[in-house]
Amino acid sequence: MNLTFKIFQWVDEVLHPKALINNEINQEDLLKLESGFLDQLKNYTEQAFIGTTLSRRHTTIQLRQLVNLSNTIYGYLICLTSGSKRKKTSSELRLIYLHLLNALEKTIAAVSQSEPKVGSKMPLTRYNYSGLKMEIKTVVINCLNILKRSPIEKKLYHLIEREFLLFINKKEINQYEVDYIWNLIRQIANLELADTSELIDILFINEFNTRSFFDFYSNDLNSRLNDIPNLHDQLLTIIAEQDRFNGLAGRKIKMFPCHVSTEDHFKTLLSNKERHLKQLIDLRRVINQDEQFSKSNHRLKIFLSVAQLGLFIRLFVEKGLLAKENIGDQFTFFASHFSTPQAPFISAESLRKKSTDVEFATAQKLKAHLIGMLNWLNENYNLSNFKGS
Repeated sequence: MNLTFKIFQWVDEVLHPKALINNEINQEDLLKLESGFLDQLKNYTEQAFIGTTLSRRHTTIQLRQLVNLSNTIYGYLICLTSGSKRKKTSSELRLIYLHLLNALEKTIAAVSQSEPKVGSKMPLTRYNYSGLKMEIKTVVINCLNILKRSPIEKKLYHLIEREFLLFINKKEINQYEVDYIWNLIRQIANLELADTSELIDILFINEFNTRSFFDFYSNDLNSRLNDIPNLHDQLLTIIAEQDRFNGLAGRKIKMFPCHVSTEDHFKTLLSNKERHLKQLIDLRRVINQDEQFSKSNHRLKIFLSVAQLGLFIRLFVEKGLLAKENIGDQFTFFASHFSTPQAPFISAESLRKKSTDVEFATAQKLKAHLIGMLNWLNENYNLSNFKGS
């Protein structure tokens, strides 16, 4: 008969409270039952774990059998405690169950110590966790009280509170998870948090890789970026965040070993944000160039230099063809609506300055243009022989 099946059958048929309480059984009989179980447990352990090279999968299966066996006997103990208090043998039987549970805990601990990678991921027995749960709950509540008094955002506090309470109320928990939460709580309790960012750093370092934490950070980052109007300043913020997290040494142990790490989540988020902002900046640059090009197409091109155009406008003003009032607005108008071959965009201030700081070559060139204009009038309107011309 399979040894695993045999010990389970024996526990189910012989050690069940109904089988023992309903029969006339004395203290000597109970001690024989205890001794018989311990002998079977020893034989099972030697055959399943000792003196054999086992695969990790096989060790996991056999260790899980011991956990299930412990949970079965613990169920007997609970049933006995709650429903059999008046039976004469209840107290003696309860003591026997406790002895068997403690023997199983020692065996499980020994196997876990020899195979730590298997043991750390194996669920704690209900008997083991029943004593540990209250202690963890007390430590968690103390940690939450510390966080509640600290100057951190309420959303982050409620997020951590929810995750901690879900942790406490898990149906199964293993040593890996206990060690993780214990270490995280100890770090939080030993720090005087100045702001939310410090707590985010601690959670990042300790691979608090819950989806809710990643969503919180993502929303917080988006909120900060929305308050920054300039895209280049937003990009600087992203680069600063990348540098911040690159300087934090994360632990290998994660809250959820099968989930993506917090470090990978954050790096992907920030990398995507950086790429998106660079694309927006490039797009804005193209749009701006298109707008400038469009504006240049709506300007009238005049084949004078900026200096010649400035002097030409000054001639109009000095000869009374343009009013002398609001001269600055007039130069702004010409700068906004005209372009030269060398200057598609003319500065109004430069145009006005060049109208007074005139070089001889500029005046000479403009005079040639004016003479050419007079010659055209003479030729086309017969003004050369006209009196007064």
